[in-house]
Amino acid sequence: MIKEELEKVCPGVVSCADTIALATRDGIVLVILTAPLLFTGRRDSLRSYFEEDLAEIPRPDGNLTTFALREFSERETITLLGGHNIGKIGCEFIRGRLYNFSGTGQPDPLIAFDFLELMRRICPLNKSSDIDGSPAFMRSRGMSESTLGMGDYQQLSSSISSGAGFDTHYYQSLLRGRGLLFSDKQLMADDRTAMLVRSYSMGNGSTFRVDFARVMVKLSNLGALTGSEGQVRINCSRLASNS
Repeated sequence: MIKEELEKVCPGVVSCADTIALATRDGIVLVILTAPLLFTGRRDSLRSYFEEDLAEIPRPDGNLTTFALREFSERETITLLGGHNIGKIGCEFIRGRLYNFSGTGQPDPLIAFDFLELMRRICPLNKSSDIDGSPAFMRSRGMSESTLGMGDYQQLSSSISSGAGFDTHYYQSLLRGRGLLFSDKQLMADDRTAMLVRSYSMGNGSTFRVDFARVMVKLSNLGALTGSEGQVRINCSRLASNS
C-alpha cells in the first residue's frame, strides 16, 4: 500500500528497502516520540536472500552471540532487546522453557516458581504442537503466520504487573526473574550485562529511548545497497523489468 502510493508520486525513485526503513522509523517515533536520523538512498537487491536472512534472525532459543557477529556491543544488544517492551510472542516459542527445557521434560530451573505457574496458565501444554524448542522448529516458524491462530499469542508484557508502553518495564521484569525468552535469561546470567539491565531499569526510560533510536539507525544500515548496486523495484515482490 505505501509503495503503491509512492509510485504514484515518485515513480521508480523510492526503493522498497527505504520504504521499510522509513516505515520502521515512523513506528519508532510513535512509541518513543523521538525521530532517529535515518539515511535514505538504499537500493533493492537483485535476488532473494530469504534463507540467508532467516538464518541470521535471532531465534527465541538463540544466544547473544548473534548480535556480536554483527558488531553490536553488549550495551547495543541490551538496548535492542528492549524492543521487547512491546509486541507479542507465540506460546509455542516459550513452551519449551515451561515444559521441556533442553529436552529434559522439565521446565527451565531458573524460572521462578510463581512465574512458571502464571505462564503455564497463559500457555497450557498443547500436545498437538511442537514444544521442544528446537532450532528447526523455530526457523520454520519464521516462514509463515502461526498455524495456531492469534488466540495463542500473548502480550510480552502481559505477565508484568506494572509499566506500559516503551519504557523500562522490560528491564524491571528481568530484575524480577520474569524474562520470557532464553535470551532474556542470558542478560541476567552475566555480571556485565546484568549491570546494564539495572542501569536501564532506573528512571523514566529517557536514556533507553535515546539509545534505542541510535542503535536502530545502525541496524537499518546493515547490508544496505547504495549507489549503482541493486535496483529500485516497482513491486517489492518482483525484480524490476529493466534488471
